[in-house]
Amino acid sequence: MKKKFLRRLVAMIALLLAGGSTQAFATATLIGNPGIAHEKLDASTVKAVFLGKKVAWDSAGRITLAVLKSGPVADEFLKGAVDMNSSAFNNHWRRLAMTGGGTAPKTFDKEEELRKFVSETAGAIGFIDSANVDDSVVVLKPGS
Repeated sequence: MKKKFLRRLVAMIALLLAGGSTQAFATATLIGNPGIAHEKLDASTVKAVFLGKKVAWDSAGRITLAVLKSGPVADEFLKGAVDMNSSAFNNHWRRLAMTGGGTAPKTFDKEEELRKFVSETAGAIGFIDSANVDDSVVVLKPGS
């Protein structure tokens, strides 16, 4: 039994060193459609956008939210941006949608699909792991 444990431990360490567990070290990055690159963002604006309190960009039209359904990247971003986990965020939007207070964000299981949606949708904003960012979207860095 001790041998089996040691083998598993060595295998897990090797996997981590080989980069096999990138999700454990995910870094959530705010992305947007290139058309919103010039929008001024601060932490309170990002929070207002993701809670449905701000529904239009100052000069780029309607805001379209794109979010991951769940996972470490979603939890990391939502905790920092709106102080909620994925479950609480989804419940917030369920309540808003049921009371006519907003249209729920477009949800995605895969970051690649979310990135593609944001790149092709005017006014779209979302978040993905920084390792999955490419030239089709802009990285948005909120000022203070």
